[in-house]
Amino acid sequence: MLQGFSTLQFIMVLLVLALVWYGGVLLFFYLKGKQRQFDVGNTGKQADLGASRGQQHTSPAGAGIPLADDLMGKAKLPEGMSSVGMEEIGFVDFEGRDVEDQQGLVPDLLEEIKNVFLLLAKEDGSKRDFLELMKTVKENYPGMASHPRIRRINEYIAEHAAFHLSAEEMENLWY
Repeated sequence: MLQGFSTLQFIMVLLVLALVWYGGVLLFFYLKGKQRQFDVGNTGKQADLGASRGQQHTSPAGAGIPLADDLMGKAKLPEGMSSVGMEEIGFVDFEGRDVEDQQGLVPDLLEEIKNVFLLLAKEDGSKRDFLELMKTVKENYPGMASHPRIRRINEYIAEHAAFHLSAEEMENLWY
C-alpha cells in the first residue's frame, strides 16, 4: 500500500502535518496569552465590584491567576539616581546653559566666517579678498557692531585669520 506513494508525496504530507502541528501549538500559546491578559484585567474589575458591594474578593493561593509584576509599586531607584524625560537630559545645569551660544545669530555668523576662511584657504585668498567677503557677511548680518558678543567674534577672526588685522580693520569690519 505504501508503494503507491512517491517520495515527493510523502515529503509533502510530512510538511503539511508539521505546519498543522506547529500552527496549532502557536495558536494554543497565543490564545493562552490573550486569555491571561483578559484574566488580569477582569480580576481587577471583579475586585472593584466586590469592594463596592461590601464583599471581599478572595482567591485560593493555587488558583493560577497570574498577578501583575508591579503590585507593590515601582522599584525605588538607587540613591543619587533619578528618572528624567528626554528633554531634561544635559551635562550642565539647565540654568547654566547659554542657549544663545548653541543656537541663534552668533553661531550662524561664526559658521559664515568659517566658510569665508575655508574659501580663502582653498583659493589662496589675501587680506583684500577677506575684506570683500566680509562685506557680504556684514550685509547678511546687519547691526552686529552693537551686538554684545562682537568682541568674542572679533577674537575668533583674529585667531583664525592667516594674516594680521589691525584694531582699526577689525572695527571697520562691522561698520
